[in-house]
Amino acid sequence: MLIRLHAMLCIVLIVAACPALAGTLTFPTAGSMPVLSFPASVSVGRDRAPGSVLSVASGNAGLATSGANCTVTKDVTVNGTLVPGYTNVYQTGVPGIGVHFYITAYFNDTWTDVPTSQSFNVPDGKTPHYTRADLVVTGPVGSGTTSNLPSMFIKFSGSCIETVTATQTLTGSTSVTGNSCSVTTPTLAFDLPRAFSKNLPSVGATTGDTTLSLGLNCPAGVKVGLTLTDAVNPANRSSTLSLAPGSSAAGVGLQIVNGETPLSFGPDSAVAGTVNQWIAGTSTGGAMQVPLTARYVRTSTTLVPGSVNGKATFTMSYQ
Repeated sequence: MLIRLHAMLCIVLIVAACPALAGTLTFPTAGSMPVLSFPASVSVGRDRAPGSVLSVASGNAGLATSGANCTVTKDVTVNGTLVPGYTNVYQTGVPGIGVHFYITAYFNDTWTDVPTSQSFNVPDGKTPHYTRADLVVTGPVGSGTTSNLPSMFIKFSGSCIETVTATQTLTGSTSVTGNSCSVTTPTLAFDLPRAFSKNLPSVGATTGDTTLSLGLNCPAGVKVGLTLTDAVNPANRSSTLSLAPGSSAAGVGLQIVNGETPLSFGPDSAVAGTVNQWIAGTSTGGAMQVPLTARYVRTSTTLVPGSVNGKATFTMSYQ
């Protein structure tokens, strides 16, 4: 007997389709990023404090979401060259001038530094979402025109949305002038009158006030800072100038006074905020006079007659 066996092979194909993206995210909502630009020209003191903001440009890119029920990540980076020593300020082509970018944090009005990365859940609807760029001082300011400005790149991604990217650029250029003054009286030689012990009866007593003026020529608006340095003892931070070699007197020193205030000595530095730097005034443009008075001051209960000589240098800071 012939027995025939029939075998049946059933192949079942199960196709797992990828789930459709559940939501949408639109950025920017107007179809293009805000136009951000700085003024055509900026004039700033050469030694303005690093971190000073010269101009702010900001705009609303807008953000819209619908049905995005997953965690969304926002990555923001910068296409540019960092200023040495900074982690978020980028070069502009002008010495001492940089750009610092910001973007709205999450869905509130708080600015956050760029670069940044944030993950969050997005509510449905439209909301403002701002971008911002600051023109900032990073060091001694030179003169020139900004070029090859940095740009900010924004990317939204998540499992429930198509990845969305946009680039915030800066338009135009800015001519930067780093202002400084010329010193028209580079040396002041005070010839103090003879003083007697009766003129200096106790420690702290002063006599022999002699006034000369330091002459400058400055552009309008420059805030002039000045630091005096003890040439004999540069580490001196008191208001009494050390006696120079060749002085034979003892128990007496010298003071340099602006108005009624004896000036304390500091380091030879033009950086804004240097120890014992003081502001002589803000120029209205043209000639500027800074009066300084030199005088004797008694420093000890024991007073030895003799010659008194001192030497100080001054460093100008144009802010």
